[in-house]
Amino acid sequence: MTNGQPLDIAAAFRFLRKLRAHNDRLWFEGNRTLYDTVLKPGFEDFVAGLLIGAASFDERLAHIEPRRCIFRIHRDVRFAADKSPYKPRLSAFLSPRGWRGSTPGFYVALEPSGKSMFAAGIYIPEKDVLADLRRRFAAGDRAFDRIVCSKKLAPYLPLDTDPLVRIPAGFDREHPRGELLRARRCMVRRSFTDRELTRGDAFGMFRAAMRDTAAFVGWLDASAGGGEPARDDE
Repeated sequence: MTNGQPLDIAAAFRFLRKLRAHNDRLWFEGNRTLYDTVLKPGFEDFVAGLLIGAASFDERLAHIEPRRCIFRIHRDVRFAADKSPYKPRLSAFLSPRGWRGSTPGFYVALEPSGKSMFAAGIYIPEKDVLADLRRRFAAGDRAFDRIVCSKKLAPYLPLDTDPLVRIPAGFDREHPRGELLRARRCMVRRSFTDRELTRGDAFGMFRAAMRDTAAFVGWLDASAGGGEPARDDE
């Protein structure tokens, strides 16, 4: 732990910058000791601390193993045009099913050059889950409106819905919530600069982000329920 932080963010960024510049197995194996003994356990502690802190306002996370939430640094290149073998970031999805779940949760990514980010919501909902969400949107749930209009959520807007071109069959094509009915996911997010994370309380920033978005995630969880496991493709 460095300066009260579970992970030395500056050291992590130095490693990740070099990994991005030398994204091959030879370089990684030559620097694997630093990753295995410092970065990997440090990020696991970072995620563990977030899970412990979040359990006070999201009881679903009370007994989740940190390792279940952390994405591999190795990329699946089988069907990718980009054959670079590693992800130049440390990332995790905190949810009851860990990174495998399509249940609502919290995404954390540490990546240099201003690419670090936090996101919350549901990214790859299963078909039946998405149908449930659309029905709730169509019904005009006021609780959802209050959450989205709250001051806490403002820094994480606008909603990311990746909408379909047309409103799905079974819903009014002129419905005032047309964009929500066309949603393929429902997320909010914000980015962090390198300066913010290396000079400030990085752990505290992500913990606060989880608390700020907890009501949003809770509404999605209550409305959508669980889904089948998703792939490790972020």
